[in-house]
Amino acid sequence: MKQFLDKTPYKSIAAYEGEESISAIDRILQDHEFKVWFRRTTGHHFPTFLRKLLVRILRFGDDPLKVIDKLLVVPFFSGILRRSSTSCTLQGLENTPTQGSAFFITNHRDIVLDAALLAILLLKQKRERIYFGVGNNLYGRPWIEDMMRMAGCFSVIRNGGPREVGTNARLLSDYIACLQREGRSIWMAQREGRAKDGNDTTQPAVLKMLTLAAGDGELIDIVKALNITPVAITYTYDPCDYLKAQEMQLKRDNPEYRKTTKDDMRNMQTGLRGQKGDIRFNITPSINADLDTLAAEWATLDKPLTRNEQLAAIAHIIDRHIHQGYILPWTNLAAKTILEGGSDQRFEEYIRQRIELIHIDNRDDTFLRQALITMYANPAINHFANKH
Repeated sequence: MKQFLDKTPYKSIAAYEGEESISAIDRILQDHEFKVWFRRTTGHHFPTFLRKLLVRILRFGDDPLKVIDKLLVVPFFSGILRRSSTSCTLQGLENTPTQGSAFFITNHRDIVLDAALLAILLLKQKRERIYFGVGNNLYGRPWIEDMMRMAGCFSVIRNGGPREVGTNARLLSDYIACLQREGRSIWMAQREGRAKDGNDTTQPAVLKMLTLAAGDGELIDIVKALNITPVAITYTYDPCDYLKAQEMQLKRDNPEYRKTTKDDMRNMQTGLRGQKGDIRFNITPSINADLDTLAAEWATLDKPLTRNEQLAAIAHIIDRHIHQGYILPWTNLAAKTILEGGSDQRFEEYIRQRIELIHIDNRDDTFLRQALITMYANPAINHFANKH
């Protein structure tokens, strides 16, 4: 079995490797809720014969993560795509390194699919698999945590007090550094949680966490070592658009509103099963050349920028890469047209149908319509604002 660097210090958050994956498979297959969820999501019963095959290959074969990808992850998501999308394509492969690792940062549309589909598209191009950072608040059930960590996810701890947040951030940063020393590529979303309004921006706090393992030093050099490679994602239709709009009204009406674990499960299942139309991934160049330009600009300043100001400037570079990289579907363009005073009857009908899926007290159709149009328009607005 393939040997890895010692990740014992990171066991509480690390992706499963080797024998951990075998134990996880056994726990998952004994979970009745998983079997029900799998059948409802895929339309099929989980093929239990895979357990013996997986265990046999995991113990005597190749890299266990590659085995899981080939026999479980790729077939699972490929089946979902066949039923819920018209196409799923990848552009910009030339922007990925042929040697060494890349740190992929994407906009965040879907809880599960953003990372999973990028990984599958890269695997189909004979590239190395990637590891994913996933908020532990999304696990909800033990079998979900097992399944996701078995598939290469590592945990981003969201809960805890100020001291625990700092400790968890340093642990995560150290683990990511460990993965990169192995030459592993990594995916994280540009922000905590999906952009409900479609306005994709990078949280400087994400970058701050990533730099913790490097300690003191020039921030530009630390970030360059990560080799951040932004990826722009667009869907013709966001299956969770009406759920996001619903949540926006619920939060408007009650600022204390919080989603439940059941809500997260519904979002995950809707995102997987719902119709998405064309899905486009566009890998943009690494930001390292931009960082060199930024360093030259900073060198001419009379007063040096603070660390937080530098992080904000780097976050803006990532945003610009993603906004420029969107391959816009007709829905984004139609929404922008309507927001600017034009009309598009096809999109208006789509919005009307989505609002009818929302069943809450005091449903505010005017608010929901505006929320949905804005959600789809913002990527187009940002794209054209950053086109040059």
